[in-house]
Amino acid sequence: MERILKLKTVCMMRTACALLVGLAGVGAGAAPASAETRSFVVSWFSQATYSNDHDCSGGVHPVIEEIYLRYAQRLGVSPEKIELWRKEFATGEDDRELQEFVGMRGRIDGQPVNPFSNPASVIDLHMPGLDGKYAYGFNLDGKGTDDPNAFEDPETHERGVEHQLYRALGCARAFRGSLEGRPTYWAWAWGQLKESQPAWLITITGQNLNQDGPVSIALERALEHLRSNSDGSPRQDMAYRIDPDPRSRNVFRGEIKGGVVTVSQHGDLRLLQNPLVAPELDLKNFHLRLKLNPDGLSKGFMGGYQPWHAIYFGFAGVGLGGEQQVMGDIPGSYYLMKRYADADPDPKTGQNMRISVTYYIEAVNAFVAPAAALKDRQTANR
Repeated sequence: MERILKLKTVCMMRTACALLVGLAGVGAGAAPASAETRSFVVSWFSQATYSNDHDCSGGVHPVIEEIYLRYAQRLGVSPEKIELWRKEFATGEDDRELQEFVGMRGRIDGQPVNPFSNPASVIDLHMPGLDGKYAYGFNLDGKGTDDPNAFEDPETHERGVEHQLYRALGCARAFRGSLEGRPTYWAWAWGQLKESQPAWLITITGQNLNQDGPVSIALERALEHLRSNSDGSPRQDMAYRIDPDPRSRNVFRGEIKGGVVTVSQHGDLRLLQNPLVAPELDLKNFHLRLKLNPDGLSKGFMGGYQPWHAIYFGFAGVGLGGEQQVMGDIPGSYYLMKRYADADPDPKTGQNMRISVTYYIEAVNAFVAPAAALKDRQTANR
């Protein structure tokens, strides 16, 4: 039996058929001998955005300097001091006094506190959320057209799409963009993540992936980081080992239709992530739509309900410098997500603890193996 396993592992590293071993390693059970498997490594991950000229009737949020001056006004700073700070912004003069003010603009019992670790201590400026018609995503709650507050997906034109994280952040400058024109925050975040976070792997198995039918979908974390070419683009057909940590091992039933893979068993997804964005990608009612392209670059969406406090944790970690250079008003995002959260109400307060999200992903072809099996192959080749 051990010899057969090693032979299958060698096959896996040379041809797509052998990735059956990888599914066995994640608890999917032994796949039929005639099954076909394709594996991918995620090469881009960001919130799915569809910004346009008609989605923020309340206006796009002001630049961070103007937001700071609004905080100063609300906290009772004199008009003369505010005008001085405004002049310093405009001329590039020394603004250390303002920096010290905004860096401790939270208030607990009247005393200044860090606004990022204490967002509820900061005044809510009531920044507007996005109220456009379109957003990428999925009909998570099943209401469809009966939900007047839901979106329409601009790609599939499905009605009843829940993507409240987009409502919360869609009018903030750092989060505006499209699938092609990357939002500032997500372009920055992925640039950090791909070099510091083990890669995510997707493995699809079915009888014939060129035909419609049922499939098994495994999503896991690798032991290696994403491999890149010299120009920073993702490198195709590289080998990755599956992280055996059970916290990042997920298998779902799904189907393929017209080259598009979707999940039909909407359970929970958990993948270890990175504190820079969130400690863990934790999605209830997980949905996936992934187009398998013949050129090796597949594109799609994943969504569900995510704890919004975990999202805020990543935002807050960048601190004052990240707020000014990348994010925009960080405590403001806390209040927006709290306002638009739409799932998992707290039994005592009624506050929803999760928010509907949709992430856009790109993935390239890869070879995937259980960590132990790949080690056995390397030993056999010595």
